[in-house]
Amino acid sequence: MSYARAGLLISVKDWFSAPLSDESLMEQYARTGEPKVLSRLYDQHSNALYYYLLVLSNADMAADITQRTWLKVIEKKHLYRHEGKFLGWLFTLGRNALLDELRKQYQQNSHCNQVENLVSDNAVLDDIPDFHQLLKRLPFEQKEAFSLQQEGFSVHEISTICCVPHETVKTRLRYAREKLRKALESQS
Repeated sequence: MSYARAGLLISVKDWFSAPLSDESLMEQYARTGEPKVLSRLYDQHSNALYYYLLVLSNADMAADITQRTWLKVIEKKHLYRHEGKFLGWLFTLGRNALLDELRKQYQQNSHCNQVENLVSDNAVLDDIPDFHQLLKRLPFEQKEAFSLQQEGFSVHEISTICCVPHETVKTRLRYAREKLRKALESQS
């Protein structure tokens, strides 16, 4: 039996139009610097990154940090390693950029006692559905772990992104769910 009859041969056109993984796309971008490859990654993941950052900050800061993160992808493309998932690397860059911005604002606003004060935007909270208001009120670490899990990251991946042990992530997730459940029950 020939390979063609067994369906094992694919056309050259099918080979080149086959979807590439995010990791393969990033490796290709790191090698070639081809803008179309970066554009494809951006189109696939910019909204998820923005939403993650929005949960942890306000709309203006989330948009700004999202753009800064993609600039870091461009600047640091040579540092990407295929061993990890591209999305984890992207979210780690975004998280680090957000934390840098929060630290900078915290230093500028010495009258603020906690980082959480910087990330809550009460004017915006009135326009957000109830669940999002409750999510915004969680402590930063719990909100971060919960939103990463909602983006589809595993406990191991969240641990890597946040640079904390697995058990810490599990604890943050448990506390976040408990607080959200209690808050939702009290609103009913």
